[in-house]
Amino acid sequence: MPLFKDYAKYYQLIYHDKPYKQEAEFVYKWADYPKTILELGCGQGQHAQYWCKKSKIVGIDSSKEMLKNAYQHPNIKYLCSPVEVLEKIKLPIVNCVYAMFNVMGYCLLEQTLPYLPLQSGGCFIFDVWDAPKIHQQPPLPKVKYFPFGYRVAIPDQITKRVLRIDFIIVEQGEIQAFESHYVQGYFRQDIEKLCKLHNYKIIGFKPTDTWTTWYRLEKK
Repeated sequence: MPLFKDYAKYYQLIYHDKPYKQEAEFVYKWADYPKTILELGCGQGQHAQYWCKKSKIVGIDSSKEMLKNAYQHPNIKYLCSPVEVLEKIKLPIVNCVYAMFNVMGYCLLEQTLPYLPLQSGGCFIFDVWDAPKIHQQPPLPKVKYFPFGYRVAIPDQITKRVLRIDFIIVEQGEIQAFESHYVQGYFRQDIEKLCKLHNYKIIGFKPTDTWTTWYRLEKK
């Protein structure tokens, strides 16, 4: 089953308390206020809505169900496609590419970085799960409640860097959706090797108190 097929229906309910505006402002400032942006794994445009009045955005997501409910604006263009096939998509050269909410845990860097349509000096900003933290402190099962139901996330550590997370959504006492997601964490040395291989450099690195770490790469 495609990811986020049934899950998409409940996405905004589950993440209604996520600080999208705060995250969007953080990334936009860190990227030096870019005028042209490509968003990988754009979902329903919850971040893009805060930039579209100042910048032109292309958003890519593999889930047509997510894009059906995406935020609309003349400065946003959406494409339904897996991020892993960027080399097959004709895209404009942009100032900035970003991927938020652990998109790069799903769309692997080694399959993505070589094909980003970035101008020289452009930046790629993304957040990933830090593999050492995942290994040292594996995630635990978690329940998140939303109006009329709840979501259960059950993680299973497959390797030092890969987790399988089973998501179960229950509404009014009945299971409405079940999806298994495989998510990869990264070691910093892996990202450094990929940068050398594909002509990038790390110019920003922001760890957090959780498993998430932020990177800003610059295209040479």
